[in-house]
Amino acid sequence: MNDRFVYVDFGAVRIQHYLTRTPSLRGHRTASDALARATARSTIARVVGDLAEVNEEAGEADGVISLRFPHPTDRAPAKQVHEVQDLVLRHLRSALPGAEFHSVWGTGDSYLSVYAHRLQPRIRSGEVRHDLPPTAEFPLAAPCRMCHVDPAAGVERFPDGPLAVCPDCSQRNVGRGESAADDLTPEGRLRTALGVGAAPKTFTELAALGSAASGRNQLATVAVDGNAFGVFFAALAEGSRQDPELTSLKSSVSAALARATRTALEEAALELAPTQEHERLCVVPHVVGGDDVLVSLPADQAWHFTLAFLQRFGVRVRSATEPVLARLTQVHGTAPEPPTASAGVVFAHASHPLHLSVESAAQRLREAKQAFGGRRSSVQWLDVTADGPDAPPHAPLPLSLLREGERSTATARALSRLAELPASHRARLAEGLREGGPMIAAMVADRVGHLPTVRPFLPSFDPPDRPPSSGVELGAALGLARWWPCG
Repeated sequence: MNDRFVYVDFGAVRIQHYLTRTPSLRGHRTASDALARATARSTIARVVGDLAEVNEEAGEADGVISLRFPHPTDRAPAKQVHEVQDLVLRHLRSALPGAEFHSVWGTGDSYLSVYAHRLQPRIRSGEVRHDLPPTAEFPLAAPCRMCHVDPAAGVERFPDGPLAVCPDCSQRNVGRGESAADDLTPEGRLRTALGVGAAPKTFTELAALGSAASGRNQLATVAVDGNAFGVFFAALAEGSRQDPELTSLKSSVSAALARATRTALEEAALELAPTQEHERLCVVPHVVGGDDVLVSLPADQAWHFTLAFLQRFGVRVRSATEPVLARLTQVHGTAPEPPTASAGVVFAHASHPLHLSVESAAQRLREAKQAFGGRRSSVQWLDVTADGPDAPPHAPLPLSLLREGERSTATARALSRLAELPASHRARLAEGLREGGPMIAAMVADRVGHLPTVRPFLPSFDPPDRPPSSGVELGAALGLARWWPCG
């Protein structure tokens, strides 16, 4: 019996950049939904027919396709691989005219081993089949009035009037009822899971779901990515070579980790006050796949959502990986730590260009991961409205400083007390900190009777230079307090 398979993977390249090429929530949402529908397992199964089957060993993620077929015993598999690639790439190009895709393949007796030793090295070295959008045949053609990326191909009616648009923006010009209306899309899945009404149609309406104290005109963009998943899967692939029990576990762990992402998203979204108050979705998911998440939501809900997601995700991942890690420890005497996730959060006015918020959130995410070597769940943030678009002056923080299980930490409670101060008092503290440092800020706080509230964020003056007891310096704490849950 032939137990070897040929695995063929497809992925969207720079997908967040592609999704945000149009400024409106309508265009972004439609492209995100189209990507999810085009790469759904049921859709791809119809596209490839009998040539291949959906690879159940791989986790399910929007924008990612994994297929397999038995390795032929009488011929090389390259011809069939190219036939599968042609069918899938043609389908993806039709659904998303302006996106970029790649495909890679390899052979072996398990997907986990093939991915670790064949597919991933080929992706890193660029040994993939690329599929790029067509180039403009007439360089003097008018640019698309929506994305300003590709040449316009025709004029269509939009809510603001007729516009000359490219084929990709034309695909995004669909009614709200056609988008996010089924369980194949990230927004449709989340709405069904929570049993609530549809999310707002525009970013302005989404920001308005915030509390009155928030001004109802600010949004947060949250980007999340997993930590140490590569280390975990490499250890599993290596261990399963000699251990039949690990071999049986590896076929289910990818799917369990994908479920962990979606379950954590559902639980975090359900906790938010606007979800319960308005009985409608107040989190718009743009990308949900594997350990990768990108969402928009009202600014004053961002910290509650981010901390809840990271905590719930960590719990789900530990549960999903526990059998594997226990077996690795038992057989090999050592095992990696359970994977976690980190987040980048960007606050900005609802009118701030989405692609700039997404790029900044991705950079904040990289800073959070780098600060702890990808070994701890962590978060970095930036408030564009208050501090500008440049890199934040504060260091990323570990999740453990702000949330411990289902309970808040001493630091989180101190932040809540700081957030309860009048905004004018916090502004005076920030001014004193800028002009004279922590000592002047402490004097300002003492004059107005708020020194006990501020003290956890001040360094020790005797002995000098000892870090704040809370683990957060005052400047960073004042930035956190702007959108802290009790603010």
